[in-house]
Amino acid sequence: MRALPFRVVLITDRAACAARGRGVLETVARALDGLDATAVAVLHRDKARSPEQNLRTVAALRTLCRRSGAQVLVHTHVFVATSIGLLGAHLASDALTTEGEVALARSLLAPGALLGVSAHAGDAVPREVDYALLAPVFAPTSKPDDARVPLGLGGLRAACSAGATPIIALGGVDEGNARACLDAGAQAVAVLGGIMGARDPRATLRRLLAAVC
Repeated sequence: MRALPFRVVLITDRAACAARGRGVLETVARALDGLDATAVAVLHRDKARSPEQNLRTVAALRTLCRRSGAQVLVHTHVFVATSIGLLGAHLASDALTTEGEVALARSLLAPGALLGVSAHAGDAVPREVDYALLAPVFAPTSKPDDARVPLGLGGLRAACSAGATPIIALGGVDEGNARACLDAGAQAVAVLGGIMGARDPRATLRRLLAAVC
């Protein structure tokens, strides 16, 4: 099993940022300001924007993240990861049922780059994948209408024990339950609304890092 080079994944969300009157770049900058973020990866996800727009945003994120030691992943747009040398790329859960999509993404990435995929309980994750983002572990704050039943720590523990692919726990994760996710077998935790929509992203991230590092 490959060890992941981070403990916390910040997933960007324009809507959550806008609700606080901020953009994605400003929110990430606030979250990382003055912190040692070598245990952090920022996963940029914006399906509504064009590949070119995402490329510009990700390039700006990479420059911003270098100051604190954070790494950058990009959702969906594998070519963005390869063109500017990101830590890796992340695929949506439908890649698990689309023949050849995971293998194609792996073939396009540079050697050593990470390839992740979103997954739900019971999904079969192919060996080309370096990690699975498993959700929801707890009730997600960013999706109050999510009808899926949360896995809970028991479900997370079962998923981590069932396969060799590293698991990242997503959904309702905060500083109060993040350590329990790692104790259940997850290699890292991911947050979306908890940071992107936080009144004080830096303080929230600092508490989360203290819980898992």
